[in-house]
Amino acid sequence: MRRLDRYVLREILGPLTLGFLVYTALLVIQLLFKTAEMIIRKGLPLSVMGEIVLLSLPNIVVLTIPMALLFGILIAVGRLSSDSEIVALRASGIGLSRLYRPVLLLSTVLTVANLALSVWVLPWGNHRLIVRQLELGAQSVSSQVQPRVFYDQWTNKTLYVFEVDPDTRDWTGVFVADSNLADNSVQRSTLAQRGRVEVDAAGERVVLKLEDAVVHELDLKRQDKYNISKQAFTEIVLTEQLTTDQRAKINSAKGVRELSIPELQVWARDVNRTREDRKLARVEIQKKLSIPCAGLVFGILALPLGAGHRRSGRSAGFALSLLVILVYWVLISMGEESARAGRMSAWVAMWGPNLLLTGAGFWLLRRRNHDQPLLPPRFTDPVVGFLTSQLRSWVQRLRAALPHRRRDESRREPRPAASGGAGTQIVIRVARMRPSFPNLLDRYVARVFGMVFLLTLASGLLLYVVADFTEKASEILKAAPPLGAVLDYYKYLSLDAFFRIAPILILVTTLITFALLSRSNEVTAAKALGISVFRLAVPALCGALAVTGFSAYLQSVILPAANERMTELANEIRGRQSVRAQRRADRQWLFGQDRYIYHYRSYDPKKQSLERLQVFEFDDQKQLVGRLFADRATYDQDGLWDFEHGWQRRFVADRQTEFQAFPGVVKARYPERPEFFSTEVRKPEQMTYGELRQYIEDLERSGQTATKLKVELQNKIAYPAISLVMALVALPFAFRLGRQGALYGVGLSIVLGMSFLVVYLFFIQLLGETGVLPPAVAAWGPNVIFALWSGYLFLGVRT
Repeated sequence: MRRLDRYVLREILGPLTLGFLVYTALLVIQLLFKTAEMIIRKGLPLSVMGEIVLLSLPNIVVLTIPMALLFGILIAVGRLSSDSEIVALRASGIGLSRLYRPVLLLSTVLTVANLALSVWVLPWGNHRLIVRQLELGAQSVSSQVQPRVFYDQWTNKTLYVFEVDPDTRDWTGVFVADSNLADNSVQRSTLAQRGRVEVDAAGERVVLKLEDAVVHELDLKRQDKYNISKQAFTEIVLTEQLTTDQRAKINSAKGVRELSIPELQVWARDVNRTREDRKLARVEIQKKLSIPCAGLVFGILALPLGAGHRRSGRSAGFALSLLVILVYWVLISMGEESARAGRMSAWVAMWGPNLLLTGAGFWLLRRRNHDQPLLPPRFTDPVVGFLTSQLRSWVQRLRAALPHRRRDESRREPRPAASGGAGTQIVIRVARMRPSFPNLLDRYVARVFGMVFLLTLASGLLLYVVADFTEKASEILKAAPPLGAVLDYYKYLSLDAFFRIAPILILVTTLITFALLSRSNEVTAAKALGISVFRLAVPALCGALAVTGFSAYLQSVILPAANERMTELANEIRGRQSVRAQRRADRQWLFGQDRYIYHYRSYDPKKQSLERLQVFEFDDQKQLVGRLFADRATYDQDGLWDFEHGWQRRFVADRQTEFQAFPGVVKARYPERPEFFSTEVRKPEQMTYGELRQYIEDLERSGQTATKLKVELQNKIAYPAISLVMALVALPFAFRLGRQGALYGVGLSIVLGMSFLVVYLFFIQLLGETGVLPPAVAAWGPNVIFALWSGYLFLGVRT
């Protein structure tokens, strides 16, 4: 290998490693946020989280290797171009085509590795990940149950627990009934003093074990018959979350992403499958081969794109990498949808983007070798002219809208003396007060900080969207939603993604900004002029404070409605119905503000009536003392409920003492009004701070615990402040890096981000949601700890 090849490879490997670490770390952090709650709340060891991350890495790496390769080549070639080394090579008789040797060598090696990963490792990893997640779903079920919450995840069973001991996790007061009492003719309801859920040794059955249980059986066709039996110990086999049938289904009926190429070929030739499934298998075969080969395509395309004569080689290369990745994924997505709809063959759909970008790369190389612009003027001139005219008209309108500044008094003509003679004019010049902030240096640092932040933000959002689309692609293509719904979904997803990754973006931006300033000796020059690094960091802190404020604005004003709309669009584009438990009118099971459990088929908010209503009444010892049934219950103007065609029973010491049937209408007073049944129940991220606080107060008035929601409430204020804390943490490290460069800064930001994530999850989910720490301490603890740590690190910084 010649010296030039080694030199080019060294230039590429640095930014390639940087891009791979950043892209992979962002996706891993996103995965950790999704899985951490499940792992911590179930009390599973951290090794399980590590196993899930390792099983997910093939999915992540297949995406990030081509992206990192494109990023590395563009940055390296852009650096050679900005330092005029490309010009020196061409002056020595070495053309751009000569640089293809090291570029294509590296691209081929990574493409072969990525292809092997996609063909052999990825199907196994996807399959093993799904099996592992299902297995985890059947473990530690008892630790998931929270008091005064209905659980209907088991087929035809609803579980409700009044109290849970936080130390022993023992249940006190257990109520289990058929999920839909309104439609079952034979109903069975069981109440027990104590209970727990266990998974058998084989992991096949989830068993509800009850002590001191009372079983109530009723046949609605014979309402005068009512059986009560008392049992010291009983077991109820809930519908298994991971049954033998499900295990067999996993092994025999994998999804297309879990199948190897030979299995997909068998699927594509299986005449017993639907035509749509066969098309999907053929598309997946070509997709497993074409996407890994994108690395080779990006290598061909990146060389002419990065070889422009520009001084901003690195930033331009970064922006170009984002643009190319976006174009490629749009073409792949459009081709996949067209192939599934039968408008083109699977081979053309999946390999078309590769061939198109490869041809574009050779065409652009030819223009570069002839010192021509990338695009012919007949294409660029109209676009540039249109944009220039629009910008000029916008500036003119802005100037016209601004108030005219008064001319300086010193430039006015001297006024004649009042006496008509040659008077003496005295001109007093007053120096303008110029603020010390922001001065020229502040504006320069802020501009560098802003450019790095925008590029990092664009990269993070693009990666977030690509990862989400990759996960949902098969469901989206199968449901074939309108394009507008998909675009709206990713618009709202981008807002949520910005809020989630803003602290990491600020951390990376701060480290890279001052690493670049140190590498160009600008920090040293500022120190030589007597400017402290603390003063130099003020613009970065102001930028972090602005991001913190914007995140708080998103959290309080925009995200509640945006997340609610995003959930609806997610169900629409994936062809699913809206989640039933989001609205009380469709929820069927509710716990009242006093001592009642309500079950009904449906609620009509216009008529303020409930269909097929049953009311269970309990005493302070969690014993059933009353039960009511009515075909219809309507709220009247006197504050009473009118019950039609039903009956009422009373119980004492597990014995029926009273039975009253009413074929007509009976009036009765209950504490719950119609608003209770029609109020929406939204997730904490879909509520504003005030709405969540009011919801917590309502829950506590009804005797329910809301520890997790209190942590969420405090976190609505604490989480936006993390961006400012990340800037404070990054600054001492940034000044200690010296001239080691942006690569060290990004690597350090990954370590710091992971460390903060571990502390954050530990405080929020392990200490806060379990009640070990007060909600305010759990939410603000990580911020305070890292802010104090940054203050300590500043003590060792040479200012």
